[in-house]
Order: sequence, then C-alpha cells, then structure tokens
Amino acid sequence: MITGFTISTVEGKIESVEALNKQRFPKLNINIDNVTSDGAKLKVTYSFVADYFDSDAKDAKSVGQLKLGGSVEVSESKDTVSSIMKKWNEKKTLPVDIAEEIINGLNFRCSATGTLVAYALGLIPPLVISATRIQEPSAVGK
Repeated sequence: MITGFTISTVEGKIESVEALNKQRFPKLNINIDNVTSDGAKLKVTYSFVADYFDSDAKDAKSVGQLKLGGSVEVSESKDTVSSIMKKWNEKKTLPVDIAEEIINGLNFRCSATGTLVAYALGLIPPLVISATRIQEPSAVGK
C-alpha cells in the first residue's frame, strides 16, 4: 500500500511559442528508476516525462517537455518487501499488483501537477483518464 508520495523535481520547457499551436497530445513515459528497502518499506524512485511534438510522424519536431521526478513509499510486510526486492534485483520488475498501484498513483499525481506546469507553459495537460492494467509476460519464447 502506498503510504507516501513525493514530487521532488519539476522541469518544463517549450521550444518556441510559435510551435505551441501545432502541438499534439503528449507522449507519456513513466519509469521506475530504482527500488530500495528499509524493513517493511519500499522506496520507489520514478521519473514521469511528457514529450510534446508538432505531429505524429517519425520526423516530428519537439514542441516541449515536462519532467517530474520523486519517490513513492510503499509499506508491506517484511516478507513481501523481501520478495519484491528479490524480483527487482533479478529482473528490474515489480509484482503486477504493486506496479499497477504505483503507476496509477503516479498517473494521478503527476498528471495533476503536470497540468499546472503545462498550463503555465501553454502545453496540453498530460492527463491520463483510465486506469493502467499490467500483465505478466507469457513464458512463450523464453
């Protein structure tokens, strides 16, 4: 369960004011950068990036970018934390239920904060409306 959420860095830029009228909905990327543990708590560091372009083409020009970063604190039993850390250290992945909770929490909080920054810069808000669902990759081909 998420017990803490911190946004510690916020960056925003536009390439030119003239390019703003050509912007498309941003391409969003949420990265889990690192996971550490302290007893029954996990600290998950993340980065949330919204890239804005003037079209959907491969050669589209950048219009602007928003970046937010910080950490999420998750409290679980010591055994669960140990299991999560083992998976993280081996595969750099989190269990689906924990990953979904974190990603959906980040979508909500970073979209809300990003909207304020986007508004100040004249960018489209980086809003994610639907909940994210994650599936474990199938064992086929391994």
